[in-house]
Amino acid sequence: MEMTEQTVSDWIKKRQSTFVNGLKEGSTIPDSVIEKLLENASWAPSHGLVQAWNFKVFAGEGVKRFFKAQQEIYKQITPPDKFFDFKYEAYSEKWKRVSHIVVVIARRDPYKRFPEQEDLVSVACAIENIYLSLAAFGIGGYLSTGDICYSNEMRDFLELEDDDTLMGFFVLGEPDESFQRPPRTRIAAADKTEWIRK
Repeated sequence: MEMTEQTVSDWIKKRQSTFVNGLKEGSTIPDSVIEKLLENASWAPSHGLVQAWNFKVFAGEGVKRFFKAQQEIYKQITPPDKFFDFKYEAYSEKWKRVSHIVVVIARRDPYKRFPEQEDLVSVACAIENIYLSLAAFGIGGYLSTGDICYSNEMRDFLELEDDDTLMGFFVLGEPDESFQRPPRTRIAAADKTEWIRK
């Protein structure tokens, strides 16, 4: 396919998050496709070729184990006035629609040659590479973050190293084509841009 200004713009604008309720029950993606997604992720820009991205992939029964851990951590860290039974119970059902979960980690350059922010930006670009690859593989998914993701309990569950930064969980499955999603919008770039000419 010839890459033109229009095709690149269209591809970027079609990038979307598909949440668990927009995935098919019994979703199954071949591991080989996940490997290709992660290979695409690894072509993100990286100052000094630090390549700070690291991945842990939960598949098969591992997906159930992951959601069970999320459920227990939610119970541990959520104050009683913010705890919702329906949310707690939802963790025990999510696995039915999820094929794989890719944990995305920014692992600090052991030599600390560059500021940590550069590692984080690089891994964020790797995440966008995954997002931009989903449609080509017919996959739905989204990056999950939040209190559970950033908790010490989750760090312990994942056995992270001290200098690791947990960026999020990429939840992946087969999209349910019948799912109705709201239209996507963006604030025009011109409204968020300042031009400085001298």
